[in-house]
Amino acid sequence: MTRDAGLRQLDHLGCLDGADGHAPTEPLYGGLLERCARCGLVATRERPAFEYDERYFVGDDTGGYAFDSVFAQTYDAKRFDDELGRIEASGLHGSVLDVGCATGTFLRRALARGWRCTGVEIADYARQRVQGELGVPVVASLAELPDDERYDLVTLHHVLEHIHDPLGFLRDEIRPRVGGRLLVEVPNFASLGSRVHGPGWRDLRPDQHVVHYTPTTLARLVERAGFRVREVTTLAEPLWSLRGSLYTLGLLRGLVWAPSHGNGAANGARPTASPADVTDYRPPVGLKKAATELSRLAMAPLVAALDRAGLSERLVVEARL
Repeated sequence: MTRDAGLRQLDHLGCLDGADGHAPTEPLYGGLLERCARCGLVATRERPAFEYDERYFVGDDTGGYAFDSVFAQTYDAKRFDDELGRIEASGLHGSVLDVGCATGTFLRRALARGWRCTGVEIADYARQRVQGELGVPVVASLAELPDDERYDLVTLHHVLEHIHDPLGFLRDEIRPRVGGRLLVEVPNFASLGSRVHGPGWRDLRPDQHVVHYTPTTLARLVERAGFRVREVTTLAEPLWSLRGSLYTLGLLRGLVWAPSHGNGAANGARPTASPADVTDYRPPVGLKKAATELSRLAMAPLVAALDRAGLSERLVVEARL
């Protein structure tokens, strides 16, 4: 990872209150991040420059994600089937544009459910894989789509936190493509995991993530881009496990003494393990499967309470024009 030295990210982001610039900023984690004192927007202080090449998609030690691992395939299938089920239950179906489609897991699930699919993926390796495996149109940028093409659903799964100008991107590039609904999913900077683990939170990733969103700041950003927010939710990890139970129980102490995001320096902080950090995953069978289901049922009220309180790990905003 390299950084563009001296380029403060907040200098390139508009204030969510509509002011010309941000109010004096508050340093977080020893200055690794900054937060606008007026609108609350949080950004990595220096703009990261990260290479999204083949290594990122195979999950090597450069900070990528092993999209083809057993865990990733099982996790993402559950995550996207749940999401598509919720959307379809609201009466929406038809065409979908998945922006930042990576190696096509969401598109594969949507195709199986009868959606007409198009993808956008800047990385050559991932784009070529999707085109070869799924046979759906995938372009390198939104500008390559027909000028008048709109979609019933436009999705951005863990994309917006990587974008250097999220307001301009949503307003000028995404908005013209939305014919029905927009869905944005990002890591939740206001989550209990973020509050408890601080600079060691596994979804902080300042080498890749430019802006760090809370339910309030993401909703305000989407509205400033010209959308009407339909729903703001936070969601727990979709694939339950015994490890997930232990992780959630370990976060309970944060309900009492969760530190302020301003406390603690980033120096020496190591990303914490979580249910999503699994390289040796195998679907549970037998007694382990039964124990996993019992733990899921026992923890369901707590998980639902964290979702309602906006403290779960995944932040989702749905909006329309």
